[in-house]
Parts: sequence; structure tokens; C-alpha cells
Amino acid sequence: MPLEPGVLASFADPASAARAIRALRQGGVEDVRVAMPAHYPAVMEALGRPRSLLGWVTFPGAILGLLCGLGLTIGTSLAWPLVTGGKPIVSLPPFVIVTFEVTVLVGAVTNLVALFVGSALGERRRAFPRGSRFTGELIGVFAAGEPEAAERLLREAGAREVTRVGG
Repeated sequence: MPLEPGVLASFADPASAARAIRALRQGGVEDVRVAMPAHYPAVMEALGRPRSLLGWVTFPGAILGLLCGLGLTIGTSLAWPLVTGGKPIVSLPPFVIVTFEVTVLVGAVTNLVALFVGSALGERRRAFPRGSRFTGELIGVFAAGEPEAAERLLREAGAREVTRVGG
């Protein structure tokens, strides 16, 4: 898939990249794409993307894991009651480790399933110029469309390097 013409800029810090994205969007550039080594909330907010719903899916999975862990430990203790030292059959302190582990396991599996479902049903991303420099410490901002205005806005926002690509 050929890349449409545009301008690619690299930024050292997320604040500068977010400032550049806001300037581009206010300048009329609608198609702004970003490649970054980590998730930076300021950049995502500048892009206008909503916060991920993955946490809202993972939390009920973790609660389900908590209930399953308690059910497993309490059910096992009641099925095979062993009275040791006069202690009660159902006592929560010994169940904490197993309950915690099952909570983490079910929460993580729920998160993984939600991630795969979201990836399969989500919107397809458009191409970004290839390059490994945006997996290290740099943030790449690609503005498709009118290169002259975008190039000026990116330079004013403090880009380290600005190049024209595609076409």
C-alpha cells in the first residue's frame, strides 16, 4: 500500500509532539498519525482519541477471578474438612494467596481476550512511514496532505527533524 504524500517529523519529548499535533489539527490538517515507543497520555489527548475501555473490561474479569478464587478455596475446604489445631475449617488468611493468584489469572486472561476482540473489531490503521527510530526514544508525527503548511507548523512546534515523504 503506497504512502500518500505528507510530512514526517520526529520529537524528543511528548509535550512537544502534543503541541505539534494540536497546531496541525488547528491548522486544518485532519490526518495526523503518530508512532511512539510508549503510550503518552498527552499525545493521545492531542490526537482526540478516547481513553481505552480495556480497563473497564479487565476489572469485572478480576472480580470474577476473586469470586472464583474464594469459591475454589472455600469449596475445597468444605469438601475435605481437616481440623488442625482447633482452627476453623473456613478461615480467610490461608486463602489469600490462592485467591490473589486466581484474581490475577482471570483478570489477565479477560484482558487478553478483550484485546484480541478489540483488535479484530476495531478500526484499521493507515500506513505510517517505516523506520526504527520511533521505537527507541523518538516520537514520530506524520501529517498527510498539504506538506508546506504542515512542515512550517511542525518546525514551529520544535521538531528535531522534518522530512517530506510519499508521493
